[in-house]
Amino acid sequence: MNTSRISRLALALAFGVTLSACSSTPPDQLPSEQVAPGTASRPILTADEAKNFQQARYFTAMDPNATPWSPYAIRLPAQPDFVVGATGGQGVTHTSIQAAVDAAIAKHSSTRQYIAILPGEYQGTVYVPAASGSVTLYGTGEKPLDVKIGLALDSEMDTATWRRLVNPAGRYMPGKPAWYMFDRCQSKHSATVGVMCSAVVWSQNNGLQLQNLTIENNLGDSVDAGNHQAVALRSDGDQVQIDKVNILGRQNTFFVTNSGVENALKTNRITRTLVTNSYIEGDVDIVSGRGAVVFDNTDFRVMNSRTQQEGYVFAPATLSNMFYGFLAVNSRFTAAGDGVAQLGRSLDADPASNGQVVIRDSVINEGFNMAKPWGNAAISQRPYAGNTGAVDDKGIVQRNLNDAKFNRMWEYNNRGVGSKVIAEPKQ
Repeated sequence: MNTSRISRLALALAFGVTLSACSSTPPDQLPSEQVAPGTASRPILTADEAKNFQQARYFTAMDPNATPWSPYAIRLPAQPDFVVGATGGQGVTHTSIQAAVDAAIAKHSSTRQYIAILPGEYQGTVYVPAASGSVTLYGTGEKPLDVKIGLALDSEMDTATWRRLVNPAGRYMPGKPAWYMFDRCQSKHSATVGVMCSAVVWSQNNGLQLQNLTIENNLGDSVDAGNHQAVALRSDGDQVQIDKVNILGRQNTFFVTNSGVENALKTNRITRTLVTNSYIEGDVDIVSGRGAVVFDNTDFRVMNSRTQQEGYVFAPATLSNMFYGFLAVNSRFTAAGDGVAQLGRSLDADPASNGQVVIRDSVINEGFNMAKPWGNAAISQRPYAGNTGAVDDKGIVQRNLNDAKFNRMWEYNNRGVGSKVIAEPKQ
C-alpha cells in the first residue's frame, strides 16, 4: 500500500511529538560524545576548527571586496501585491500561482513583490524567473500543510510526456516571463528531461523568499526502487530565504545549483541560501547541488522504499575552490531504516568538485550507519576518506580542512544514538 507523503509527514511529526513526550531524557538534551579528531570514517572538528563553520562564513561573497549577505527574518506586508486562491475568494487576483508570478515579474519593478497564497492544493509547476526585483511567496494558512504545491515529475520522463504535464492549457507561452525556463527543457534533444528539469518549483530569482508552504514532488514510491530523480524545489538564485516550508520528494528533493539563465552549471558563481524551521524529506541525495546553504532548526527525514538499500541526506557538488557548501545546525536527522542511511556523499560530477558539508549541534537518530556515516562519491565512486590530521606535542590537532586528498565532510557536537563514533580497528 502506498501512503501519500503528506500523510507520512503528519505521521512523522506526530511520532516526533510522541518520542519527546515519552523519553525521560530527550536526545537533544544529552551531551555530545563526539571527540576530535574522530576517525577516518567519521572525522570530528575541534572547537577551534568549528569556529570556521558558522552562518556568516557561508554567506560571504566570491569577491572579497563585496559586502557579505546578512539575512534578516522574512517580513510580510499588511497588504500583498497579489493574492492566489479560488475564484471569488477574498482579495483574489489570480487563481494560479504561476499567473501571479508572471504578473509580479511583468511589473519590472525593483521593489520586492509579495504573493499571498490562500489555503488549498495547487497542482502544477511554478517557475520564478530571473528578474530585476525579488519575489516572496507565502501561505496564509495556520501551518505549512495548508498550502500544497505539487505534481508528479520524473527525471526519466521523455520530453513529450513532460511537456504535456508541465504546460497544460498554455501555462508557459512565448512572451511570458518564465517561458525561457520551460523552453530550455522542452528543447532538449536527450531521451529524458533529466534532473535539471524535474522540479515542481524552480526559481532563478535572486532574493526569493518562501514561507509557510508545502512543496511536493509526489512521484512517490509507486514507480520502482530504481533511479528516479524527482525534485520538489530547485533554486538557482542568490540570497534565497526559506522559512517554515515542507519540501517533500524522492531523489534530489531539494536541488540547489549555481546555474545561469541558460540552465547550465557555472564555475564562477555562488548561490547563498538560508533555510529555517523547515522539514525536508526524501530517500537518496535529499539535498544536492552547488551552493552555500545553511539549514537552521530543520528536520531531515530519510524514508521510502530504498531506505533499506541506501539513503543519503546530503550530496554536495561544491567546487574544490569553494570552502563552504552545506551547513546544518540545531537540526534533526531521522531515518526509518536499520542503520542503513548515511549523512551524505560527495557529488563529484567533475574533477573540480569536492563536496563540503558540516553537521553541528544537531541530533542524529539510530537509523544512520554509525560505522560508515558518509558514503563514497556518487558519480566518480571516489572512496570516502576523512582527514584526522596529526596531534602536535601540545595536543592540538593539525590538519588542512580543505586538503584535496580527503573528503570535506565534518561533524561537531552532535547528539543522539546515530552520532556515536565507532572506533576503527588497528591496522
